[in-house]
Amino acid sequence: MKLQNRATARQLVEEYLLHHLTREVTRSSTRYHLHQLLLLFGGWQARRVGPAQMRIFLEAQRARGVMPSTAHHRVRLWRTVLAWAVATGRLSASPLDGFRLSRPRARRVEPPTRAEVERMYRVAPPHIRRVLVLGMSAGPRIGPSELFRLRWADVDVSAACMRMPNAAKGAREDSRLVPIRDDILPLLRAWSAEDSQRGIPWVIHWHGRPVRCIGHAWHAAREAAGITRRITPYSLRHAMPTEALEHGADVQAVAEVMGHADPTMLLRVYQHTRYRLRKKAVNAAPGLRLPKENK
Repeated sequence: MKLQNRATARQLVEEYLLHHLTREVTRSSTRYHLHQLLLLFGGWQARRVGPAQMRIFLEAQRARGVMPSTAHHRVRLWRTVLAWAVATGRLSASPLDGFRLSRPRARRVEPPTRAEVERMYRVAPPHIRRVLVLGMSAGPRIGPSELFRLRWADVDVSAACMRMPNAAKGAREDSRLVPIRDDILPLLRAWSAEDSQRGIPWVIHWHGRPVRCIGHAWHAAREAAGITRRITPYSLRHAMPTEALEHGADVQAVAEVMGHADPTMLLRVYQHTRYRLRKKAVNAAPGLRLPKENK
């Protein structure tokens, strides 16, 4: 194939999406993340979008409040596009050869409490209300990889269960069976009847259209609820196991509901402890028998 070293970054990304990615959900997610980089360098020749531009991009992402892990993910996607371009003869060499990303510090966010979710629910639009309810009760990945792919055909309200789509992360099956909590069954019945009348197949939708991103609506609801600390839609995936394990749920069962084959992942990453449990922990053992100090 003739080398196309004059191709712009945007042209290269479009070719990569068209010719290399086959799954629509992966294509949509990749396009969404790379769009942020293309806003800055889309018109540049791809061979010139190298380390200096990545540092500018990372600083711009930091200024916007984007989490370091997300910004680094976007840089890695661009590196992947460049590697594909070299392998297919579209570029003679990658401008990111030898470029190393520093590992971002993990930013642990305390998941929303039930009280915070209830406050958001009161002021949120309908599609965010559904995300709040299903996120807290079933712990799916909030996004196009799982929850936004859920259709009413996957939900059996009579049997109180649903087939949650599995993200493409090594799962053996395309979906997993998730029981529906008793207390949200009436809500799902009402939503199902409402959407059935309108011919809407998706559980999470915006005026009948499938949803790809809820960032703006989510943060608007959070602010309207008077919540000033940073919580994200994905925080719901942390909240569900935290609440379940705190109230005595079986670790393996919670892991299966969330789509984890290994429950140690659940304990290492997703279980957060509430302050009252921390206080209980430090007071659990007998205290020291210290003499009283003389005043």
